[in-house]
Amino acid sequence: MHELAHVVTVLALLASGALWGAALYDAVVLAPNLRGGPQGLEHGRLFMAAATPANLFRVLSPATQLLTLLAIATNWAHPTARWALVIALVALVASDIVTFKYHYPRNRLLFGAPLSVAPEKLAVTARQWASGNLVRVALVLVAWLGTLTALLRSAA
Repeated sequence: MHELAHVVTVLALLASGALWGAALYDAVVLAPNLRGGPQGLEHGRLFMAAATPANLFRVLSPATQLLTLLAIATNWAHPTARWALVIALVALVASDIVTFKYHYPRNRLLFGAPLSVAPEKLAVTARQWASGNLVRVALVLVAWLGTLTALLRSAA
């Protein structure tokens, strides 16, 4: 069972690392482009016509949560690893709550509303989206660190 726990925890670590990298990319690349006003948003909408970050996050986020849950189950006999993984799972779920409650309404305005919305409102919304995304980046980093901690503790 120890080998299975190790493999599942490594997979959870890789998935949370990928999720953190994607969230960081959103913070560094996407967020500044959202602040371009109606013209910048128009270009962004055209660029993301075939795929958006949601295409990745809607698959990767639940997969990461599932792998972390499996890591909790397979590491149940190691309390220090188990609790680090529980913290990781809570951070991942909190990240999704932030996404659904905070980001989705702003996404609708930035990417779905007519571009005739007042530029000031778009600028405020873009700033709010970027600030909220930093919270997501931090939460996913906590998940990655929790998973890494669990891996190190279970290997000792």
